[in-house]
Amino acid sequence: MALQIAHNNRDGRLGGPSPGLVEVFVLFVNTTNRTVDLYWVCERDRENIYLTLKPFEEVRVNTFSTHSWFFRDYYTGERMHVRSRRIFQPVRVRVPKNPQHPDQLCDVRSQVLIHFPIRSLRENCLWLIARWLIRTSNTPRRVIAGYNIPSTLKQQLLLLLTTIESYSRVASTRRRR
Repeated sequence: MALQIAHNNRDGRLGGPSPGLVEVFVLFVNTTNRTVDLYWVCERDRENIYLTLKPFEEVRVNTFSTHSWFFRDYYTGERMHVRSRRIFQPVRVRVPKNPQHPDQLCDVRSQVLIHFPIRSLRENCLWLIARWLIRTSNTPRRVIAGYNIPSTLKQQLLLLLTTIESYSRVASTRRRR
């Protein structure tokens, strides 16, 4: 991606909610085949759903260096990653405006690639089975109970079902606000 000069350049003098905040310009890109919810955290323990990106969509966002971001699968709540990490902390990127005057800097918009987490084969299979059960069965817990698999795998599948169901309830409430 070529560097994009960020709009709203204010040479470090931000008018805003609090002095000393550093504005950061990012381009979030959903590189997955999943629909992804973007969340930002501006205060401790307060998650705010920002928007939802469809597969391979992107969005320009002006944020602050004090805001943390994370990303979840729209349907399951599974955490997606950026640079193999679950949390993205924005960092201001500045480059010289003119090569003749390297001391005159301007902000650039950095590309942030949201990607699928690296998982073991076991984790991958469990997520696939849990998602399939949610889509195809009215009684997924009963189906799991009938599987002839080790009890540890049954427990992990039940945990994933609970995670998916609770995320669906919480996220639908947040999306309605």
